[in-house]
Amino acid sequence: MNNDSFPADTTPELPAIPPAWPKVIGIISIVWGSIGLVCGGCGIASPFFMGVMLQGQGELPPSLSPTLTQMALMAFGLLLAILLIVAGVTTMNRKPAGFIMHIGYAVVSIPVTLLGLYFSWKQQAELAQWAVENPDNMIAKSMSAPGQSIGQVVGLVFVGTLGLAYPIFILVWFGLIKKPRDMGVATAFV
Repeated sequence: MNNDSFPADTTPELPAIPPAWPKVIGIISIVWGSIGLVCGGCGIASPFFMGVMLQGQGELPPSLSPTLTQMALMAFGLLLAILLIVAGVTTMNRKPAGFIMHIGYAVVSIPVTLLGLYFSWKQQAELAQWAVENPDNMIAKSMSAPGQSIGQVVGLVFVGTLGLAYPIFILVWFGLIKKPRDMGVATAFV
């Protein structure tokens, strides 16, 4: 049978294959948001368990208790994790709102992460000063162990890298590379 026998207007048109990236970004966002939710929950709960764990070690450093600002940042981080999970699900479903939620998450997450890093650095400096002023305290002795200060710096760099990598990626991906119309659905957004 010859293909020339069919008129050009009767050949069936196959549907376009939608791009795979919305599902990939959605899954990564759900996983990343879930990790943030678990870690943020542990961060908020940790001050309540700190006294129990360090009981009998001597007087606790005052800077081990998070400030109201730090608690607010941790709670806000939980809300951002929930937003990222919802943005991931929405993007997996190829809804343009996922695009907007991801951008909103990234724009807010970067300054929140930087503020959290600043307060962590400040808290570590206060702990180091407290350890110098209380050399006989068991907690202060453990803080003066060799490599402790470099470990704190490495920890801050690691947390900062993890905390900023995905929001920066999201800003580049959704801000420069992809647009809502690239999700494979018709949108009112351009």
